[in-house]
Amino acid sequence: MKYSIKLALSGLFLILISRQVDIGAALGAVRQLPLYIPGTVVLFMMWGTFVAAYRWSLIMGRLGCSQPLSFYLMSYYKGSFFNQGLPTSIGGDALRIFDCSRILNNKEDAFYGIFIDRIIGLSGLLLLNLFALLFNMDLLPVPISTLLLLLTLCLLVTFISLLFIRDIPIFKKIKFLAYLPRLSQRYREVYSSPATILSQICLSIVIHLMTMLSFYMLGKGLGLGFDLSVYLTLVPPVLLLTILPISLAGWGIRESAMVSFFLLVGADKSLVLLLSVMLGLLILISSLPGLAVFLLQKRQI
Repeated sequence: MKYSIKLALSGLFLILISRQVDIGAALGAVRQLPLYIPGTVVLFMMWGTFVAAYRWSLIMGRLGCSQPLSFYLMSYYKGSFFNQGLPTSIGGDALRIFDCSRILNNKEDAFYGIFIDRIIGLSGLLLLNLFALLFNMDLLPVPISTLLLLLTLCLLVTFISLLFIRDIPIFKKIKFLAYLPRLSQRYREVYSSPATILSQICLSIVIHLMTMLSFYMLGKGLGLGFDLSVYLTLVPPVLLLTILPISLAGWGIRESAMVSFFLLVGADKSLVLLLSVMLGLLILISSLPGLAVFLLQKRQI
């Protein structure tokens, strides 16, 4: 039922947004797109997955799950593929938790490792967006720029506060919040020094820069003449919206948000929709090694 609802919402969003664009103009832009650009985007995405798997391996190593980088790379690829919204109840993060819990014999620490990996990844995205917003405050209407800036700062403060929750007794007394002090403790174990958290945030920024460059290259190839700074400002809020669990892998949400944000800077709706759809397809293609790994290991799952 949940899958059907998400599929229906994704389809509805895509239908509504596609009715407002010129499909003929979009297809014409595809025909003019140099072939090397999609290939380069896929390579960027695969490189980003490699760096993300390396970052995750550092986190899990701190939690006592010391495995070769190849273990984390294969698990991350499987998770990336399943996160694309396939008709299954096994989510990508759940699959990664399963892989690590077999090593740790502790599902809770496996869960915390993935949770911390998500947090540090989002922190890199937020910092990238924060700097872009500060240097491009005149790109968007002042109320929207201010709102995005405040939301970004609030999320960053929330993530930082996780380091100190373990020292607040009230969380230990509230049953449904009792996991937060344990998460905070693991968070402190992983990031016991400023150098550790700084290095992993830098890795996160590199990963998201690969994504922004992918948007920029593909957008330029399709005829969207915007600087990289525009993508650094507008795309991160779109990616944050795709986290909402109301569609399959963000399909429909991503396209609607992309068109809405880029309309504010005068972009062509048809080209922006095409950019978003093509990025989604290229992300799926870049995750296909995860399908191969899953098929090779399916007897173990």
